[in-house]
Amino acid sequence: MQHLYSYVFKLFCILILFSGFLALPQASAQTELQRVSAVERSDGLGYVVRFHLSETIDSSKVLQPSTDLLQVKLYSENLDTVNFNPPVTGNVFKDFILYELPSGIAFDIKLHEGHYFNFSAYNDQNGRDLLLALAQSAPEDLTALSDDQSPIDWNLFTHDAQTETSEEFLFDEPADERRNGSRFEVVVIDAGHGGWEPGAGGVNGVHEKDVTLAVALKVGEYIEQNIPDLKVVYTRTEDEYVSLVDRGKIANENNGDLFVSIHANSFSHANKARQRSVHGAEVYFLGMARSQSALEVMKRENSVVQYETGEIEELTEEDLLIYELMNAGNMSTSQRIAEKMEYQFRERAQRRSRGVKQAGFQVLYEASMPGVLIELGFISNPAEANYLNSEYGQAIVASAIFRSIRDFKIEYDRSYNRQTSAR
Repeated sequence: MQHLYSYVFKLFCILILFSGFLALPQASAQTELQRVSAVERSDGLGYVVRFHLSETIDSSKVLQPSTDLLQVKLYSENLDTVNFNPPVTGNVFKDFILYELPSGIAFDIKLHEGHYFNFSAYNDQNGRDLLLALAQSAPEDLTALSDDQSPIDWNLFTHDAQTETSEEFLFDEPADERRNGSRFEVVVIDAGHGGWEPGAGGVNGVHEKDVTLAVALKVGEYIEQNIPDLKVVYTRTEDEYVSLVDRGKIANENNGDLFVSIHANSFSHANKARQRSVHGAEVYFLGMARSQSALEVMKRENSVVQYETGEIEELTEEDLLIYELMNAGNMSTSQRIAEKMEYQFRERAQRRSRGVKQAGFQVLYEASMPGVLIELGFISNPAEANYLNSEYGQAIVASAIFRSIRDFKIEYDRSYNRQTSAR
């Protein structure tokens, strides 16, 4: 019997020891980016860029904002690049620049002048590597495809940038010069157009004024539910016409700390296929229009002035220069908010981004506070029109706007508290 007890005791000890091994925490598997290679196609008409990965990543995105730049984003929170070796550059590839991001990594692939390729991206048959097929293309075709996209500044989203934006003071003016040192307390939500002025016309009877009002009300609802200490002021809450000047007056009379004007875009072209293909969101802050497309959007949104004064009163370069000199703090803050909003649309809402831009919008000029104008998408594009006219799509884009306002308020109040506690 004693031998039996001894045997049972030994067996019990072995089981305890074994279970202890089983309970040891297992190291989480990391996906490793081992290298990137670029090999010329056998027919000499392009290249294949391979991202050599140890495991399958969550997803990827490739953009071509200009003829000489490809931007690649690999989504995976545990993506290891410690042993990564950059590819050898040559006559075609000028540089491969790696960026470490909180949600993965990104590359800027720069091409030498005179080399023009369009791309297609797909997973290799082994299910791990990402392949980027580059085929020779005419430069004019690439220019049309880039469609005035703005390149993404990955530095805004690196780990260091995320730390800096949460710790450093983000505004040019000291707290006692920002609205007499007040907190961020009032946001003005402006639903573009309305009443007899429908704004842009889209496919399937979609009107800009209806989309903007629905989204504006959802943004306000999200703020009231989640940020009760932030007052929401609307320039309109129903289908009514409000002049651009009056929108600014509403914002100013309510001592707004931020003005957000919501719009939907449209594109007209003799080539109907081209007209229906253009899509994506873009965010503006006040300044000189720096591209033809920004100028066209500005003219369309400002054109309502002709019904108010009898003629179109475009802001002159002198007007904008004076504004920039007198409102440097507002412009800097507006740009930062625009970048936050663009990030939310691109990364969280997963909408195609056409970038952050400047233009002389009358409605932003009239509001004496930081402000942005968001073009939600193109209602001339059937898919985007249906999306923006749906309850689901409106909830998604409204949530993106809400999150950017929320993040701005957190940073603003943190800066305010740091400044006041230092006095």
